[in-house]
Amino acid sequence: MTSYTVESPRRDFTGESVGVHFHKGTGQVDDSTKDGRAAIEYFRRQGYALTPETEDEPDVEEPQDGWQEPFAPAAHDVTDVLAYLEIADLDEALRVLDAEAAAKKPRTTITGKREDILAAKTPEATAGDDTKGAGQ
Repeated sequence: MTSYTVESPRRDFTGESVGVHFHKGTGQVDDSTKDGRAAIEYFRRQGYALTPETEDEPDVEEPQDGWQEPFAPAAHDVTDVLAYLEIADLDEALRVLDAEAAAKKPRTTITGKREDILAAKTPEATAGDDTKGAGQ
């Protein structure tokens, strides 16, 4: 997503144009929505100055902090959901797997891996490692 500062040809303009609010000739718009992209194209055709503010990095596997919370599995493809589940903690993995299972059309590619995903999230210490040698 890229956010733009829009400069109106009239520096004294305060109001709204194609859904973008301007104050003293300056407004903000981003290309994350269809309406935002349409406004950007309109402003370009009409001679408004558009200055990019921020540009997000391309989609790559990110730490859990990088995903928009709460993660909604229905909004992502199977590959993204499985990648997210790899980095999610146990509670988050349970929440996402439960949401997928409750979906109108749960994807078996995800739900079929539930036990393996949860087993990978369970600390090895709870599997008996702490009790080895106890009582000796």
